[in-house]
Amino acid sequence: MSTTDEHSKYQVEASHYEDGGHPDLEKTTSNEITIQHAPEGTASASKALFMLLKAFIGTGVIFLPASFKNGGLALSIALMVILGLICLVAFHLLVIAQSAVGGSYGDIAYRLYGRYCRYVVLFFLCVSQIGFVSSYLMFVSQNIHLVAEALSGCNPPFESKYWIWIVLAIVIPICWVRKVARLSYAAVIADIFILFGLICILYYTGKEINENGPGPNIIIYNQKDFALMIGTATFSFEGIGMVISIVEGMKEPRKFPMVLNIGMAIVIGVMVLIGTLGYVAYGENISASVVANLKTEPLSVTVQLLYAIAMILSSPFMLWPPLTIIERGIFGTKRSGQMKLKYKWGKNFVRALVACVPAAISFGVGSDNLDKFVSLVGIVACLPLCFIFPGMFHWKVTKNWWLRIVDAILIMWGSGILVYTLYVNISSWLEPSTSAPAVCHSLYE
Repeated sequence: MSTTDEHSKYQVEASHYEDGGHPDLEKTTSNEITIQHAPEGTASASKALFMLLKAFIGTGVIFLPASFKNGGLALSIALMVILGLICLVAFHLLVIAQSAVGGSYGDIAYRLYGRYCRYVVLFFLCVSQIGFVSSYLMFVSQNIHLVAEALSGCNPPFESKYWIWIVLAIVIPICWVRKVARLSYAAVIADIFILFGLICILYYTGKEINENGPGPNIIIYNQKDFALMIGTATFSFEGIGMVISIVEGMKEPRKFPMVLNIGMAIVIGVMVLIGTLGYVAYGENISASVVANLKTEPLSVTVQLLYAIAMILSSPFMLWPPLTIIERGIFGTKRSGQMKLKYKWGKNFVRALVACVPAAISFGVGSDNLDKFVSLVGIVACLPLCFIFPGMFHWKVTKNWWLRIVDAILIMWGSGILVYTLYVNISSWLEPSTSAPAVCHSLYE
């Protein structure tokens, strides 16, 4: 590298940090959490594939069966495949942009469009993470309530939404931990519980179909609500923030396109499988999360409880980007809690307030609206990150006009889908459809 190039790079980095950025901040901003990716330049292709699958196959898939009800079985399968393939193209474009300018998602925005674009990207990343955690808390409160009903003989101590505040009392102290690597065991436990839960979901849905046949009133094509399905499907691709960090962690980044192709094929297959089995098993009776449909017995109650624990342990990791961004925006990088106790507790207070935001949202929305809220988060936060920004970034780094046409189509398609699906989602809140009353099932029946 020439002296001029080195000087130019130094200027970019210096102005970036003076603008309020920090290398550690950028690592966390894109959900690039230390324990979830290998140190830079050490991961093999197989490990990168494992990290990719772990990033994308998680909580979001349990909401897919209900989204298949919104779209209809045949249309949902087709849309899931199409959206997955469009995501695959967008991720490839994002990786090309990253290889051209380097850095994390926020760095790419800054180096290609300036600090205001970086702020916009960070905003959407924060909104997506807070939206994810809000959905998690609704799901957790619903699951704990189901467990309480099963164990108390349908006489739980209070309504479902009040469990959110009890869960928050557990989440806040975990958010006070400054070094996320100290929570590595919690992340491993959460991953194991989620994997166990997904296996049990496949078992229960398959068993339901085998014993009782397909559920009632399965729709092949739902013209009215299919836009809600698009939002939930995009929500399921919640690992978008991990793509760049996985590339940076690879020993041979040139192999990542192959890893991405294989990984996305597996991800799409798993999502279609769970969405299809869940909807076919329970039909129009499918709940916002398929876990709520499982037959009440000791194993299913265990699954509901373990999934709730997994979400509680995952929430601080999902909140890490907004926690870090807001904390450093208020206190900067020099006011350390190790220097003065008031800084430490001031930061703890700020982190507690940040954790209260998704709790307040989930309490206000309620678990009855979980499916519509998940779709809303996918529309507002995930669509720009998955489709619009990758097209914008790649447009800046390529001179190939054919690829620029692809970029333009991706940007316009993402923007158009965002506006249309947002309109449909808002309409669903204004004109809510009637749902069947909840039926309590006790373990003692």
